[in-house]
Amino acid sequence: MPLGWFSRVSALAAVACLPSVLAFQPGSDYGYYKTTNLYNCTGSFKTSNVTVPNSADTLPQIQPLSTSGWEQWDFFSHGTFPIILRWTQGDQTQSNASPAVGKIDVAILNVNGTNVRSTLTGPLTYQSGDVNEISIGTQSFKWDSAAQWFNVTLRVDGYTLVLNTFSAMLDSFHPDVGYYNGLLSTVGDPGVYGSVPVPRGHSVGYLATPDHQNISLDALTTLRHTFSQKALPPYINKYSSAVAWGYSTSFYDSHIFYQIQESNGTVHDAAYLGRAIPVPGSTNTFESTSVTYAVTDDAALYQLSVNPAKGTINATLPGCSATNNISWAFNLVTAASLANFTDLGGGVTKYYSLNGSTSGPFNGSVRTGFVAGVFQLYEAPTDQSS
Repeated sequence: MPLGWFSRVSALAAVACLPSVLAFQPGSDYGYYKTTNLYNCTGSFKTSNVTVPNSADTLPQIQPLSTSGWEQWDFFSHGTFPIILRWTQGDQTQSNASPAVGKIDVAILNVNGTNVRSTLTGPLTYQSGDVNEISIGTQSFKWDSAAQWFNVTLRVDGYTLVLNTFSAMLDSFHPDVGYYNGLLSTVGDPGVYGSVPVPRGHSVGYLATPDHQNISLDALTTLRHTFSQKALPPYINKYSSAVAWGYSTSFYDSHIFYQIQESNGTVHDAAYLGRAIPVPGSTNTFESTSVTYAVTDDAALYQLSVNPAKGTINATLPGCSATNNISWAFNLVTAASLANFTDLGGGVTKYYSLNGSTSGPFNGSVRTGFVAGVFQLYEAPTDQSS
């Protein structure tokens, strides 16, 4: 991690050399020098003190009228049935793809035995203010400026999907390779950036079918946001990320990770672990939220093992005296692929549902719970454009 050894003065000077796109949206946090990794075993820090409570970070960071660049929002819902929505502008594996070319890929699985799959194209538009929104035609994703709720509206192939999520986007986790917010790799230019709004609570809504059924929905949802000024650099072979929720009657533990593999053999791991304590009897109102870890490239604080052949993901984070030295563990299994989306340039993104178990400290003892979530894996084409 060469950039991590820069002095603070050198690092701050280097910010001026980062791509100008980072200043596109006022208030955005990408590319700024960040403090060191967070180790907060006691849970004393509120989440918004250490992550990014700025909903502008989910707005487009690449101008739609730019001559190059790409950006992607991956939305996943895990509940009544899996739902994957992917808004895209530009194409991460084609250097000449215009960001103004927008696309939304849709996969809604096992709706009365039918898998709904479709792709819609058109200009991607956005607005910011008290309500932020990105949309392609009538397909919209909206959230408030305080980052406390988001809504999804989708109309495709005779289906209408409406999802409303409250207390859902209080903060965002930004990996920080080289201690720069959102940076996912250390090699090459331009940089690749990403973030994940931290999930909180449930989504509710409905799916209206072509035969006039209204199916009520109840789900956990998450969003991932990734972008770069040019096509995905050829030095990145693949990248993956996951978001998992573990629930143990008294709390929700949210675990997020990114893993980036570079062609020179370097692997970057970034991880987030946070806890939300719900108001008794509630699933979407929380009396407290805190962050335990927000770390990048720190093997002492985070151990991650991803085995695609066996379909397993295991992660551990250490405890401390405040937890009776009880550590956190996530033991996940990937199910069959939910959906594959292929970019214009041949890159493939695969989505898998996650299930498994989690264990962690609570009031000085070990609590176990169930885990649900999503794992996505991007594999670059053999011959990438640059």
